[in-house]
This record gives sequence, structure tokens and C-alpha cells, in this order.
Amino acid sequence: MSRVVLLLLLLLPLYAQERIVTLSPAIAEIVSGLGEMENIVAVSDYTLYPKALTKRVKVGGYTTLSIEKVLSQKPTLVIGLTHQEEFLSQLQAFGIRTQVLRLESIDDIKESISTVADVLQHRKVGERLITSIESSKEQAPRLAKPHSVLIVFANASALSRGVYVAGHDLFFEEILQACGATNAYTTDYSLQPVLDIEGIIATDPDHVLLLLGGLDRGVPEELKAQWQALPIKAAKEGRIDVIQNDYILIPSQRIAQTITTICEAIQ
Repeated sequence: MSRVVLLLLLLLPLYAQERIVTLSPAIAEIVSGLGEMENIVAVSDYTLYPKALTKRVKVGGYTTLSIEKVLSQKPTLVIGLTHQEEFLSQLQAFGIRTQVLRLESIDDIKESISTVADVLQHRKVGERLITSIESSKEQAPRLAKPHSVLIVFANASALSRGVYVAGHDLFFEEILQACGATNAYTTDYSLQPVLDIEGIIATDPDHVLLLLGGLDRGVPEELKAQWQALPIKAAKEGRIDVIQNDYILIPSQRIAQTITTICEAIQ
């Protein structure tokens, strides 16, 4: 009998449910996409999808993460991004298992899905999510004649203060390439440069895409009107477009939808 009890004690950890804390909306989406949404006990601020996660405990945002709130949820696994490594290392001191992900390029996203799938033992599901991204990229509608596109993904209504645009080494530029377009931002600066009105005019894009996420409350027509007043080719040709939904800014498996949405928008 004692051997049976000992065996059960050894096996229990193998079948115990994870208690997962996700430190970004994208990570919450990846974990949920792998079938582990019910095991997410806490999320970062601004996590909107799946909708059920909006009711989970919030542990803070980009620069306001709280160790106390994380620890209060007694997590077995905390998953964060590269810029959160210091925070994760503090959690490791409490004996909490952590995982660091990078989500800047499409390859980063696919690799992160694969990593989390392995950690959570959902390799087959992870492969399906990755395949959906690859298929979307391969089947994306391509421009017959390439033109330059400026992607604005933050502060789109704050022209006087500066807007964030897609630079290089970021998944938005890869999406433009999949669509057969070029990035209107050509200066040698990676990731997320900030442009003022002068800088925007200097790029003189053929097309402007203003991306609004699920929390943005800007009125698309009013936003377009601001940009239509600029002396750029996109305004003269009526190619200022607003895309607003809850996935367009999130580097998760739903980038498959983002690829299709952006490529269709610039046709």
C-alpha cells in the first residue's frame, strides 16, 4: 500500500494544472491559442482577447508590473518578453518557473509559439498555429505594382507630438514585403521610430495605414481628415486608410489575420 501512495505522490505533479501568468496581451493570446486559457490566472493590463481573460487578475502594464500581484496568484509559470527579463529574474528568486519570449519579427512569433507549445506540451497545436501564419503569408494578395506604405501604429492622432511608425526588423515591414509593397520609412533605424510632421512629409508615402487597436477610441474619419491635410502623395491620391480591430497590433498567432487584412487594405 505504501508503494501505491508513494507512486501517486510522484505522479501528482505531472497531472497538476499549471497556474500561468502572462505579462503581455500577445502572450495571453498564444497561451490561449494552445488550449490553456483556463489555466491563465492573471494577465497584464490591456489584455482583451480572448474576452474571458478581461476578468482575470491584472498584474500591471508595460512599466508597472507588480511582483506582489504576481506572487499572490501562486503561479507555476510566468511568461514574459525580453524587456521584462529583470522582472522575471526576481520571480525566479522565489522559485517560480519563467519563460522569456521575443515577439518582434514573424520568425520570433513562430518560434515563441513553438517554445510555449513545448513548455505546455501542446506541440501539435503549436504546429497548426504556425502553419496558419505561414499559409497566410504565402497566400497574401500581392500588389501588381509595388508602392511605398507608411504604417502608423501609435499616436496616429498626435501629429504635432510625433507618431510611431513601423521601422525595420519589425513584423509590420515583413508583412508589407509579403504584400509586394515597400516600407516608406527608409532611414536606418529599427523597430519603432517616432516621426514628427516634418519626418512624415519627408517619407512622402504612396499609401498610409493608420492602425488602431481595440483600446483606441479615435474616430476614423476625423483621423483621416488630419492626415489628408498633409502635403504627401498618399493624401493627394486618397490613400489614407484606417484599420481598427483588436488583433492588428498584437504579435500572436492572429498575425495570420493581420497579414491578410493589411495586404487587402493596400491593394
